[in-house]
Amino acid sequence: MQLTVLTASGLSKSYGGVTVLDRVDFAVRGGEVHALVGENGAGKSTLIKILGGAVRPDAGAATLDGTPLPLGDPRRIRAMGVSIVYQEFTLVPELSVADNVQLGRERGGLWLRRREMAAEVARVFADLDVDVPAGARIASLSVAQQQMVEIARALAGEARVLILDEPTASLSGREVDRLMAVVGRVKARGIGVVFISHRFEEVFALADRVTVLRDGRRVLESPAAQLDRASMIRAMVGRDVSEEFPPRAAAAGDVALEVQGLTAGRRCVDVSFAVRKGEIVGLAGLVGAGRTAVGLSIMGAVPATGAVRIAGRAARFAAPSEAIASGVVYLTEDRKRRGLFPLMSTSANMTIAGLEAFTRAGLLSLAREREAVGVAARDVGVRATALAQPAGTLSGGNQQKSLVARFLMRHPTVLILDEPTRGVDVGARADIYALMNRLTSQGLAILMISSDLPEVLGMSDRVVVMREGRVTGELARGAATPDAVMALATAS
Repeated sequence: MQLTVLTASGLSKSYGGVTVLDRVDFAVRGGEVHALVGENGAGKSTLIKILGGAVRPDAGAATLDGTPLPLGDPRRIRAMGVSIVYQEFTLVPELSVADNVQLGRERGGLWLRRREMAAEVARVFADLDVDVPAGARIASLSVAQQQMVEIARALAGEARVLILDEPTASLSGREVDRLMAVVGRVKARGIGVVFISHRFEEVFALADRVTVLRDGRRVLESPAAQLDRASMIRAMVGRDVSEEFPPRAAAAGDVALEVQGLTAGRRCVDVSFAVRKGEIVGLAGLVGAGRTAVGLSIMGAVPATGAVRIAGRAARFAAPSEAIASGVVYLTEDRKRRGLFPLMSTSANMTIAGLEAFTRAGLLSLAREREAVGVAARDVGVRATALAQPAGTLSGGNQQKSLVARFLMRHPTVLILDEPTRGVDVGARADIYALMNRLTSQGLAILMISSDLPEVLGMSDRVVVMREGRVTGELARGAATPDAVMALATAS
């Protein structure tokens, strides 16, 4: 029988009078994977930050192997054996793998015993069956390798509990499989694993138990084998989401975007496809296949050769501003670093790409801006109370919807969505999918770049598949199965 390693009881936390965690109980057993799920804003991040010592709770307590955890003291908690791998990496890019893994626990005095440190790091990677050179600089590694370094650093001490916060958000299908294998090996060592993910297939593949948080409260704890997608969604959002990918009547019109022979160095080579009005075309492939390069090349953000036609007219954009002016807009895959102005209000984020529509003689009309923002917010489902908030304080779903609103205010004919639901909870996903369907019903053409295969299959009228910068095939909706897409994505 598995013994409970970590126990938390009655954890509560409020900010400015708003309760974000309300008397939550949580426990992790040795040698199990305990999935922690919930919508953005449900309290998951606050809970794990409390368990890791980064946040001090207003009430409640936690123990590790029966010993009280010094909540609010991350260094001592880590030394006791609770390690967290956050979604945003905390590695030092210019240091080596070994230096990052041993950071804070270096061996030696005036002179570091680097050979000994490197050997210890090599043993950690060997235990995980992961091949990452200990002497390599972090900046030279892939995202998947950096993820493994984070896990190795977490396990370099005597870890009893490993907390993984959205560890697969930026990984391809094969890389996810490798990570799952690593989690299995960690579990086999008797370490308790807390696994946070929005991807249900990963939760069901890995988890022994599932805890669901909603509005800061624990609303469900159950063996994973006794749950299905519908019951978990119901617990997360408090209602049935009967159609995860809502049906949409296909009504494709004239060609809105045509790409022929698009080439941007080795990032994308001789890429050709078309998107019609009222249609969603999914651009699929493994991470690094060149999908984002296609979107950026169309927008003029990456120098490229080849032909691009918008509504039948030849277009060659020297900069994204020219593409936007021509009715082609692009929603970045990295909204935090490349999309949002996090310290500015949500309202300002929505209008910043089209301020000229609200100016006369160089003066901004605040009244006209407020009116337009109100209409756009209602159209995309952004709460009115969020408009004055700094955009960086919103949930992932509301951030994404505010970016969609920014570009819809330009009245585009082509919308390029790059990873439209990355880091977005199931309720906000349903809202975004419904919005996409409504936009196509109004004649908008959507090119959707996505690493989420169920999303690609559920939302696309056609799927264009890429591998190593080239298109390897195109599938109609009826022929687009997981096996067919993956066969093209991995074709040699």
